[in-house]
Amino acid sequence: MLQISNIKIKLSDKVISKAWLKLYQSLNVNPDKIVSNLPTDNEDFMQKIKKANDLFGFDWPLNPRTRDEYNLMHKDIETAPEKMADLLQSIHHDLHVNENGSNTASHIQVVWSESLGQFYKKQPINCDMPENAESFEKELKYGDVFLGFPHIGKSPEVCMLQNDNSNLNQTCRIHNKIVCDILISLKDLNCTSDEQLISWYDENKITMFTKEEMLKYNGWAKIGEVINKDDIDKMDLQNLKISYDEN
Repeated sequence: MLQISNIKIKLSDKVISKAWLKLYQSLNVNPDKIVSNLPTDNEDFMQKIKKANDLFGFDWPLNPRTRDEYNLMHKDIETAPEKMADLLQSIHHDLHVNENGSNTASHIQVVWSESLGQFYKKQPINCDMPENAESFEKELKYGDVFLGFPHIGKSPEVCMLQNDNSNLNQTCRIHNKIVCDILISLKDLNCTSDEQLISWYDENKITMFTKEEMLKYNGWAKIGEVINKDDIDKMDLQNLKISYDEN
């Protein structure tokens, strides 16, 4: 049983669950933070963008609203040097929240680093997705626990849904690694995009990964579920303690 804050999680008997647990145990530290993807404060987001424009010479709109504006920001973040890590990580999180376009949170994220991929403050800690990893789940229920996306960039499904099809060699990544970050779903969700992705793959002449890999990793890498689901809405986001008991 894995316990984070007041939340108890039963890990499933799956290859990816065991790979995640081995990675977490090798790290052997508590998470850096626990956050939800609640809507951001517009004024705070605007000030962060203004600071990034001043410091790094970006030409981002202070109040981004359109898909083209969001995609432009993503492209700059994907190629930013590590020295920009702290500010851009915060903007990156807010950008994803704003793109969600909802007034309610869809998940809680448990974060072991200040960001993913090239933005790690520490040495990047990850492992390859095992060759015998199970295909990702096509359905999530409230309280399900799944792996965080390991790359700065977007999954094929997100690229397709957001019509972000320029410079895909830079932007598009499949979920082929495991990082410690995990998410707790706050909604019931279904992934029904496989057929659309096949057409998207062919139309964009994708060569970075195979069609089979793309479909295998389309969905959610579920590794367990919260046992005490009634306590999720009372989760202590300031309590970073984590423990694991094989029983």
